[in-house]
Amino acid sequence: MKSLMREILTRALLFTGAPAVVRALFWRDRVAILLYHDPTPATLDAHFQYLKDKVEFVPLSQANSRGNGRPRVAVTFDDGHVRNANLLPVFIKYGVRPTIYICSSVVAHERTHWWLHPIAKNAGVKRLIRMKNDERLAELDARGFRQDRLDEAATISGLSAAQIEAMRPYVDFQSHTRFHPTLTRCEEDECFEEMAVSKVEVERIVGKPCEHFAYPYGIYGSREVALLKAAGYKTGRTTDVGWNDEGSDPFRLKAFDIEDDSSAQWFAAQLTGLTLVLRYLRLGRIRRFGARLFARPQSLNRA
Repeated sequence: MKSLMREILTRALLFTGAPAVVRALFWRDRVAILLYHDPTPATLDAHFQYLKDKVEFVPLSQANSRGNGRPRVAVTFDDGHVRNANLLPVFIKYGVRPTIYICSSVVAHERTHWWLHPIAKNAGVKRLIRMKNDERLAELDARGFRQDRLDEAATISGLSAAQIEAMRPYVDFQSHTRFHPTLTRCEEDECFEEMAVSKVEVERIVGKPCEHFAYPYGIYGSREVALLKAAGYKTGRTTDVGWNDEGSDPFRLKAFDIEDDSSAQWFAAQLTGLTLVLRYLRLGRIRRFGARLFARPQSLNRA
């Protein structure tokens, strides 16, 4: 049913020319931050091929800078999955310098991202994400899993130090916490530690400043924003849908969460933001959706 609904929505949006209309009216001089996790090289190549004549690729550091009249794209990845290393030829082919937000105590270690471990999957990842962090860790520990070690039931899921070193000339590595907890379910000192220690760890791993952060699961609040500023970061990327310009809050950067297995057609549909309408309708937040997605660019508001 999900695949059928996706196909119907894709055909409808492409038939009406929605991608071109949205690009001309709403995207135009702003930056769309793309959020991936673990796509294949073939999938990413198809997406970049679709975009190459339509947009300008820019680094994340320009996400809330003044534009030059063209739609812009900043490419980001969350978690630092080991297969991200296979994407390097695609980055080089299209001249794209992406940002990979890494879990700094998982990558460059023989460990697995906690939600990928069989024990977490059996316990119910969605349920665990909603728990208080100390309770989540205690339950996983009781079941036989600790996030700071690898065991026989798991595989190494993060980029190795050698892979990061090979990618370093072409990729910006930034922070996605140490172990990817739900920050709003952490105590304040634990939340700050996940941010501040991760910053230090990323800088040690990469040998470059760590200035940018992505909130795990896109879940954050005013406390998390304040702590992020206190930890010395310059930006925080959310999963709130929409574009960015020079008037955007750098600690609440919006993004388009792209499904890793997206066809080029479904990718084009997702870039309109309209594929999320049904989700917001289900949550009863359609007005919030419209306000986030179709807010007028700051440059137009001042005109």
